[in-house]
Amino acid sequence: MRRYVQLLRQRDFALLWGGATISALGDGMSFVALLWLLIERGGTPADVGWLAAIHTAPVIIGGIATGVILDMFDPRKVLAADNALRGLAMASVPIASALGALTTPHLFVVAAIYGLLFMTSAAGIPSLITRLIRGPDLTTANAMESLSFSLSGLIGPGVAGLLIAIVGAPFVLAIDALTYFIFVGCLLAMREGGRSAEPATGHDAEAATEAPPSSRGLGPAIRFIFSAPAIVAITLFYMSVNVAGGIVTVVIPLYVRDVLHAGSETFGLLLSVLTAGDLVGLLIVGAVNWRWPLGRSIAWALFTSGLVILLWLLEPPVIALAAILFVWGALSSSLTPWAQTIRMRLIPPEMRGRVFALLRTSMQSTRPIGAIAAGLLLTRGDLTIAIVAVALLFAIPGFIGIWLPALGRGPTAEPTRA
Repeated sequence: MRRYVQLLRQRDFALLWGGATISALGDGMSFVALLWLLIERGGTPADVGWLAAIHTAPVIIGGIATGVILDMFDPRKVLAADNALRGLAMASVPIASALGALTTPHLFVVAAIYGLLFMTSAAGIPSLITRLIRGPDLTTANAMESLSFSLSGLIGPGVAGLLIAIVGAPFVLAIDALTYFIFVGCLLAMREGGRSAEPATGHDAEAATEAPPSSRGLGPAIRFIFSAPAIVAITLFYMSVNVAGGIVTVVIPLYVRDVLHAGSETFGLLLSVLTAGDLVGLLIVGAVNWRWPLGRSIAWALFTSGLVILLWLLEPPVIALAAILFVWGALSSSLTPWAQTIRMRLIPPEMRGRVFALLRTSMQSTRPIGAIAAGLLLTRGDLTIAIVAVALLFAIPGFIGIWLPALGRGPTAEPTRA
């Protein structure tokens, strides 16, 4: 825990991480509240599906534009503007509800604004981290960023459900709006991070000199991505992992219903155990000064995760399945901070906003594919094929990565040098 404490003693990083975590917890509540409001207003299953799609689909459009904006302007002010706009959008729902003017299209507009602006913070936060943190502390900082999202997924929906029952969904969205404005205050209180990107040192400098010359626009960022084999490999790995994640979100509830013959309590328990494994894995990765090659570590974690998932084929009881999901969550959680550290070492400082936005947009776009694929694989009601597909989507990229030269040299292989 010493590494976490040291980072939190850095005032600007503490402000960034604290504000982002509070905002993420609000996000974990807001989608539940929007869906519940839609249902309360008589929304059909088709309406619910459309709201879920509108809540995520604009990420692709926003992700393309946000990277250019982050590299052109002070990222603190860009993030502050993003959070202020999303806060105002969320606040408009309880205000309209109090005035008796809330409509169903209003909910769809708010969901679309959230999706359109989501990638600004998703790409902007790592861009700011690279300006505040250097050296081996990058992995700890990246683990802490991942912890924010994991905590929001663990705490947010449950708290939202409780608050909706007590005070109503509009009040939950008012709380989410407040979390956005808290993050705005934290960003504006930071002293560092808004200056021009500093010259890279060590491996960062080597990577930057190998990159094509930077200019405004997405072209140089796209060319850089394809010129960096390690980044291409890791991105493809994560796209595969997100497809698998989309399949798992469909498989778990069906397994609970059809194999375990259990109810929503068991479903919620398994999701909580999976998230708990994720949190434990992130805490360990962030606390340890990892001495093995990061690229190879990602590959081995993927390969091992695939083998663990194969145990699911034995149709384990609840306790055994919970143990499998916990171990799987702990193994797979380590991928994000390691991969983010590699990217931060390789991406030239002057184009980090664009590259982070492009990469995260690409990776986010594949999860819906997994959900659709699961529906096709499960048309006959046999979960075996879907589980095998999840295992292969982890194990095959991991096996390839173990032997891939790009993941065993340079910044991917020497985690403690900067």
